[in-house]
Amino acid sequence: MDNLRQIIETHISKDIEILSVKFDSRASFIKIIIDSVNEISVDKTAMLAKEIKNNEKIISNFPQGIKLEVGTPGIGSMLEKIFQYKKNIGRKIKLEYYYKDNIINGTYLLTSASDIDIIVEQDSNKYIIEYNDIISAKVKISFN
Repeated sequence: MDNLRQIIETHISKDIEILSVKFDSRASFIKIIIDSVNEISVDKTAMLAKEIKNNEKIISNFPQGIKLEVGTPGIGSMLEKIFQYKKNIGRKIKLEYYYKDNIINGTYLLTSASDIDIIVEQDSNKYIIEYNDIISAKVKISFN
């Protein structure tokens, strides 16, 4: 179904971004991951799932029904968008990035995020890392 994402986008408000849409035709299953600068409640994801599932185009393309899941990135999910870095300022992140010809891994405190780069701290040292040098970044969850 080529226009699946377009159908879904008609139900998503401007402050929410679709991170991924996965479709399994054999199981008639759609999984949508969304995120926003603002918190997305469980009620909001449930409402979106209901709206999408009741869309006439979805109903006509899946007359036997569809399993639909709408959620937000879980704990340990990769940071993919600039706004995700911005909303996690003050948190520790596990970061893998390119520096010159090397790949660097470490846990850092995310202190700033602009539209071009992030600033992180580790052992009282500050590092400026451009987004295009980042291989992966995940918020490090700790229970103190």
